Amino acid sequence: MQVIFTKGSTRYAQLRCVRMDGSATQTQMPEQGIAPHDMIHYVVEKRLRIQGAFFSQIRAGADINFTLEHNEASLAVADKTEIWQTESTVEALQSLLWSADTPSYAGFIYLLEQACGNRKLAVPEISESDFEHILNEIMELTIEWQGMGEGQSLTLKF
Repeated sequence: MQVIFTKGSTRYAQLRCVRMDGSATQTQMPEQGIAPHDMIHYVVEKRLRIQGAFFSQIRAGADINFTLEHNEASLAVADKTEIWQTESTVEALQSLLWSADTPSYAGFIYLLEQACGNRKLAVPEISESDFEHILNEIMELTIEWQGMGEGQSLTLKF
């Protein structure tokens, strides 16, 4: 699946996903100064090979809107625990990236434990190596994203 992030105005960008069969779905994304929330999702889900969260559901046919609009195939791959563990992981990474401090693995784990604890979830096992790879890719994408002008796109594969 192609995952296309298009720079928009100072308020909103666009996410468009084009599946292998040519069908597509899209939504607006708020601009936030760092890589967009859904771009962080992309990096986390790809690196950790998560099969039941946001992008896997879209690849299986879910349409993006305020909540995903599912079909049978996307419901079949959806995993509630993975969905919320992934959301907790993305939130922890966003919090680190918004802070003035240099992101650390210990800080990430602390924030991940808090986010999962608030949702009464087990904390997913994410190694320091995976954390570093995820963080580096997010930082590279953030630099690329910040350098783009309105209407320019970044196409990734999921």
